[in-house]
Amino acid sequence: MRRILILLLAAASLIAACGGDPEPVTFGEGEIPESVPDDFPIPPGAAIGSTMVDRVNNRTEFAILVRTDLETLVQFYTVELVGAGYIVETSEGGGVGLWEISFDRGDLQGTITMTSPAIGVSQAVVSINRS
Repeated sequence: MRRILILLLAAASLIAACGGDPEPVTFGEGEIPESVPDDFPIPPGAAIGSTMVDRVNNRTEFAILVRTDLETLVQFYTVELVGAGYIVETSEGGGVGLWEISFDRGDLQGTITMTSPAIGVSQAVVSINRS
């Protein structure tokens, strides 16, 4: 009986070491996380910055940098989100060089916070939550 218990414990340890659940929170850079829907709009030529996937809270964030002015980036997301079937809940400026869009589609809700850190350059932080 003791030998069987030892074998079972060894097998369980081997299975746990070879796989199991992914890390609850992962960070990356340079690639859109797999948890982002395939049809989520990304501006042409966007450089993908830092990313975060929180599997515990069903949240994904990523940053992009685009060589365009803030108004053009806001227009891109306003048109492309609707075109991809998202509902734009709010779209409003929060001061000079700052704009935020909130959107949803089914069990997915999110925000895009856009800023203009320099002339002719805009950045956006996209936050997506699944309920």
